[in-house]
Amino acid sequence: MDERGLKKHLIRLTVITIIGSILLSLVGVGLIAYAQNAAIKADHTQMESEMLDCKERIFKQMNKNLQILSTLSKAFEVTDVMDSEEEICSIITEANSANDFISLLFIRKDGYLVLNTINSGTSDDKTLEDLNEYSVDAIERAFQGESVASKMFDSAFYDEKLFVYAVPVYKDGEIIGVLSAGDTIEIFTDIANGDFVMDGSGYIHIINTAGEFLVRSENTIIKEQYETLFDSPYLSDEVKKDVKEALENNESCFGPFTYGGENYHFYIEPMNLNGWFLFCASPIWGTQLSSSNIFVIISGVLLLILILFNILLYNGYNQVRKYTKKLIQMAYWDPVTGAENVLKFDQDFQEMLSENKDYSTAALNIHNFKSVNDLFGKEQGDKVLGYLKTIIEGNLKEGEFFCRSSADTFYMTLLDVDEGVIYERLRKIISGIRNASVLHGDYSYELSLYSGVAIRGDREKALVALQSIKNTHQQDVAFYNKEIHEEIRRKNSIESYMHLALKNKEFKLFLQPKYSLKDDTLIGAEALVRWQNPDGSYRYPNEFIPLFEKNGFCLKLDMYMVEKACKQIRGWIDAGIKPIGISVNQSKLLFSDGNYPANLEHIVKKYDVPPSLITLEILEGVAENDVTFLNRQIEALHEKGFKVSMDDFGSGYSSLNMLYQLRIDELKLDRGFLRKASGGDDKRRQTILRQIVMFAKTLGISIVAEGIETQEDKNNMTSMDCDYGQGYFYAKPMIAEDFNAKYMV
Repeated sequence: MDERGLKKHLIRLTVITIIGSILLSLVGVGLIAYAQNAAIKADHTQMESEMLDCKERIFKQMNKNLQILSTLSKAFEVTDVMDSEEEICSIITEANSANDFISLLFIRKDGYLVLNTINSGTSDDKTLEDLNEYSVDAIERAFQGESVASKMFDSAFYDEKLFVYAVPVYKDGEIIGVLSAGDTIEIFTDIANGDFVMDGSGYIHIINTAGEFLVRSENTIIKEQYETLFDSPYLSDEVKKDVKEALENNESCFGPFTYGGENYHFYIEPMNLNGWFLFCASPIWGTQLSSSNIFVIISGVLLLILILFNILLYNGYNQVRKYTKKLIQMAYWDPVTGAENVLKFDQDFQEMLSENKDYSTAALNIHNFKSVNDLFGKEQGDKVLGYLKTIIEGNLKEGEFFCRSSADTFYMTLLDVDEGVIYERLRKIISGIRNASVLHGDYSYELSLYSGVAIRGDREKALVALQSIKNTHQQDVAFYNKEIHEEIRRKNSIESYMHLALKNKEFKLFLQPKYSLKDDTLIGAEALVRWQNPDGSYRYPNEFIPLFEKNGFCLKLDMYMVEKACKQIRGWIDAGIKPIGISVNQSKLLFSDGNYPANLEHIVKKYDVPPSLITLEILEGVAENDVTFLNRQIEALHEKGFKVSMDDFGSGYSSLNMLYQLRIDELKLDRGFLRKASGGDDKRRQTILRQIVMFAKTLGISIVAEGIETQEDKNNMTSMDCDYGQGYFYAKPMIAEDFNAKYMV
């Protein structure tokens, strides 16, 4: 869009509007005749839509309750209580107390029945003969594998209508019983008594195939309490015939009736459940006014609209012309800096391409610009952006252009393709903003910029180059090249396939043995993940783990590896082999989840594995933010029987204070620490390492030395009273099947 195009569009719009005004006058009479029928059709459409919505709400609630019952039935699938009638009673009592059902019933395949009601508690002295026939029918259908809701019935225990849900209970793939819950018809009466049916003018009943009223709305217009729809004298014989046919064929239908001198229409929608139908009625909007009144009102409104429309057209045309330039300004210019925006930049870029000029595109950004707004306020941040705009503008050649895209991102098109020239030009801009005085005053704050450049490339490639140095201050200008492109391609390839790879079980469990340094006995193993491609080749952790840590996929992968470890331990137990403990690496994101301990407990219970055989390895960075919360998580894990180990201690900013604060069970010394400590010229580091071991053991923390590769490494760590060792001296990580063949026989 440009100014010339906008003016042409305005003229075209004016011509179309004038012609439209003439046509509006001509079709006015037709609209009047059409209005009444359209209103009735609109009512029908709204009525049908609202009934479908009501039906969906009812089924959603019923499906939710059936799902609750199905979930409760799992208590019988995962436990061995079927032979204990006392435990069955206990499960039914506890389950019903935690839900909103008025009764909960379990019947075993041999006829043993337990019933809990909110009024009478739990009893097991009843039989199917004591239940309503509709309840019995639902239970018998559930024994056939269906999850069903019964027809409504008058309860013998409650002074109201009820219906029941029933679901089969399975054990080892076979139906061993049925779980049934009684519920009131409140979900139906809430809908029937709603005040907003047809915008407040309608009401809803629930009927069956015989036309009997199962649920009546308290808002009904007809006050007489007819037993069936066909008893009403307000429906004509023809309408009754159509309704009866629709009910018999389980179809929807519309129909009219008159009551109290007012005209109404109704709509019947089948629920496809137990022969139930929704019956909605409301006044006919189109007949509330006579045709003459409608003609007068609509004609007057059309005439008034036509007069006002032409007045506004005249004034509006003049106003639009007056503000055309302002509209263009808003469309193409950034309101914060006054620079062109990205829309105008892209148009200029396409025009430049048509001129076959040599060019480069640069993206420019400020490191951690958010801190500028946080420290100095948005007003000062906007001043920085304005200053950067001025610096860029002052360093452009004729024919070059730039824009502010969003936040602190700027794009420039430079008529240079030599990397050295471009680098010097960008360095001049970066230096200019770095030495800016716009933020000077009570604070001293140095702005740091970085840039990505695509020679003969577009904004997207320049942005890719920019993002390649986003988190580093060692390089402030990066040029787009094949390596950067390949890195982005590799990242996108991994991220687009990682979920399918997890589904296809391409992430394999590798195990590396862990030995006691005192007697060289196998005491455990560390679980390591390897990604096996469909062709059999492997991607190693350094190729995908850092990316998974950034995009959050590690949450799924780490829990998957815990499950793989539990499954392996379960396999040893089932084979009669004494199991060993397995350590599993866990990400920082998992430990920030309050449900993490419970989720782990669910996995070990699923495989019936002692949680004491699972050690959760965390990196020291987990404790950076909130040591108190982390300790609460560790305590919760201890209560459930898990152990916690700190991995790679000594690789970052480890401190003895951290060991004192965290309630960990095990400390794994970083292999890099061990390599340096083994050198004869690093006595100070060896002394520190010895003190760390002594300090940890005083606190009751076990010590594992990673990276044991030689006999000298082993002897060195044994002399320091280190407990366990792990490394290539003993064995490399190996796939679980090979580990089992070598060690677990």
